[in-house]
Amino acid sequence: MWEVKKPVFGDHIKVSRGLYSHHGIFASDDCVIHFAPPVNTDVIDPDSARIIVTSLSDFLNGGLLEVRTFSFEELKQKRSPQDIVNYAFSRVGEGGYNIISNNCEHFANDCLFGKKKSN
Repeated sequence: MWEVKKPVFGDHIKVSRGLYSHHGIFASDDCVIHFAPPVNTDVIDPDSARIIVTSLSDFLNGGLLEVRTFSFEELKQKRSPQDIVNYAFSRVGEGGYNIISNNCEHFANDCLFGKKKSN
């Protein structure tokens, strides 16, 4: 489930881009880790997508922020906020984007649970 609220360190966040949602890991207003093309590019080229660090403002690009909420079972499996952010940072610079098997939601779930998953 998703809720419109201010994120805290280690949260899984998303923003609607119309036809799809873009996901990331929140560390601070100046630090969101996510799988995306380089900032300030108008072309969406999967080959250029990398795990990058941007500001929350750049991540949202004018869109509405949503924060993931978790079931009791998910909370038991979820890594600590520090471990989530540390793992996300350890992946910065990696590429290999694939819409079906390695997208921004896969990345966020891997950071949270150690398992790639996307709806």
